[in-house]
Amino acid sequence: MSFYQSISEYYSRIFPLNPGQSHFVKDVLPGSGNLSILDVGCGTGELAMELASEFKKVVGIDLDGAMLERARAAPKAHENVEFVRMDMLDIGTGFGPGAFDAIVCFGNTLVHLQSPGQILSFLVQCGQVTASGGRLLIQVINYDRILDQEIDALPTIETPEIKFVRNYHRHADRPLIEFETILTVKNTKRSLRNMIPLYPLRKSEIEHLLQQAGFRDVKFYGGFNRIALDSGSQALVIDARKPS
Repeated sequence: MSFYQSISEYYSRIFPLNPGQSHFVKDVLPGSGNLSILDVGCGTGELAMELASEFKKVVGIDLDGAMLERARAAPKAHENVEFVRMDMLDIGTGFGPGAFDAIVCFGNTLVHLQSPGQILSFLVQCGQVTASGGRLLIQVINYDRILDQEIDALPTIETPEIKFVRNYHRHADRPLIEFETILTVKNTKRSLRNMIPLYPLRKSEIEHLLQQAGFRDVKFYGGFNRIALDSGSQALVIDARKPS
């Protein structure tokens, strides 16, 4: 059972929709009523469905079938949202040139790719399926903070129903870090432990890769409210433009 398949039942309770995400997208994309959006790593689809209320068309992709089953089963007030099972490294063949006005890749999805080469491949494909002048919006953990300050855990997420512990394990001889999660369901005392490798992508590296992929006017923020990025920022939020 995959990491996300194992937590799919509880995913929306662990990571409920963050209104800041949709506000950020709407703020940086004027004329939203005529635009089409690709949501990469859409999970159980909450953000995609929220964006569908404003944008002409939203397509959410995810590699995990259990997540997509929940996205498709959720009540949808809008028919202009579609969910497709797809690897993020296949968007260049899965969609036509310039198919979207913007691509959204939030929730630390990007660092599930395992190398700079894979990340560059994804960014190049983003450029292919984004229309001229379109935007690429990304959010990951600020790994400069994680690495430089030797942080080994993220804040525990706890609700009346669940407890979600998140730890990092680094190895001097490996470029990847191991992301350990322990999900405890309180009423059954059931625990689900997972370990997944992540590529700890620094700001300087993603900036270079975006430039290699042809994106320009790259802006970095410390949150979806567009606060300035600094060494204490927990998030790295990126707004990049494909030249017209």
